[in-house]
Amino acid sequence: MAISSMGIAALVLRLQYIKYQIKGTHLLPYFLTTPLDQSLPQRLIDYFESHIDKIRDNIDFEEPLTWAPDNRVVRALTATLLNRFYSFSSHQLEDYLDQTQLTALKRQGIASLEDFRLWFWQYVQDHQGGFFARENRQKTFSDVSENLGLSPKSIESLLTAHREEQMLLQRKNSPPSAEQLIAAYNYEVFETFLYHCDSVNLTVSGTSLGTTARSLLKYTKRYGVLVELESDNGTIRATLAGPQVFFGRATSFGWNIAQVITHLLQEAPSLKIRVEKVSIDVILRDHHYIVQLDSKSIPVLLPRGQIREDMAFLDSKVEKQFYWSWHNNKFRGWDIIREPEAFIFGSYLIIPDFALVKGEHRVLVEIIGYWREEYTQKKRVQLELLKQHGLKHMILLVDTKHRKYFTKSIYPVVFYRIRSKRYEIPYGKILNALPD
Repeated sequence: MAISSMGIAALVLRLQYIKYQIKGTHLLPYFLTTPLDQSLPQRLIDYFESHIDKIRDNIDFEEPLTWAPDNRVVRALTATLLNRFYSFSSHQLEDYLDQTQLTALKRQGIASLEDFRLWFWQYVQDHQGGFFARENRQKTFSDVSENLGLSPKSIESLLTAHREEQMLLQRKNSPPSAEQLIAAYNYEVFETFLYHCDSVNLTVSGTSLGTTARSLLKYTKRYGVLVELESDNGTIRATLAGPQVFFGRATSFGWNIAQVITHLLQEAPSLKIRVEKVSIDVILRDHHYIVQLDSKSIPVLLPRGQIREDMAFLDSKVEKQFYWSWHNNKFRGWDIIREPEAFIFGSYLIIPDFALVKGEHRVLVEIIGYWREEYTQKKRVQLELLKQHGLKHMILLVDTKHRKYFTKSIYPVVFYRIRSKRYEIPYGKILNALPD
């Protein structure tokens, strides 16, 4: 029995089809290496290539499962091929009919398989009240064939051509190499554990740490992920986690964390950075396990060329409102910059939300809107560290619900509130806190 293409494509995201070991509190994923593990991937690629343009129902996806002692690797490789390099596509009208038949159908307004199905069911509606019994099936096909000049067998083929089992295996681009498949498979395995994670700690090294930090902050904001950044000896240490207090299930934000890290991996060559360490807190059956990787054990990874975007996780609503209001009005000649340069003070790294700029004056703006108590307390400690390291010009725009935490702030504080689903931001008070 053949496996459906949808079923195969989903396997890569199902932990039961990922090979790994558990040793105590640590989880050890099974990655492939090059060139040692090329034989099985190449054999699978050859198998797919030999079935190009064949219908799914005629491809035995059970056969490759016998090629290796552990079929989990075969399943995951097959899923990776279908996710990345191959797909099943529907037939076209031209696959079944000659030019004379196509011309005759176009006179009836039929230019695609979908047009044909709509025409057929409208014919049944008009001539048989929208229904025909099984015993009248052949007669109906004969009547339609006479009307359109097609054989009854062609009629049946056209009606079933859209079904999944009749779809054709197609290659998306050029055939992948074994090395590409291995790197893509490794990434799918890596990403699967990210999907099931509670949090991730990673360390990156390079020469453009400020730019890297800005990139990380941009994507954590886009996908609604909380991030803490530290800098030490030419590295950035980042902790990524979801705001679980809002969403209950611990792994609710695994998908979002995976997107952030995917973006970082995609930009790694241009940023000239190297991922040195990754620690993933994975939750399996309500138990926490650590996937610990370093520069030696991180496999060759091939992120997707394009990843899914979810515009729902662009900047928070209050940040959007503040930015666009200021950008459009340029109050008293002050311009606004989103996510200005990163500041590194000792081991602490911060990228403010905005900078207000006028001439030689530059004042940073940090918006504090999360309501979790531990978040606001941690933010106060961080701000005190910044002041100690010489950061002078900053304004805090704080949700009035946090007023008790900022009554003795070392930086000027302006409180905003929510009324009728809109943020009331006192821009006049912000202007009063700016230098003349």
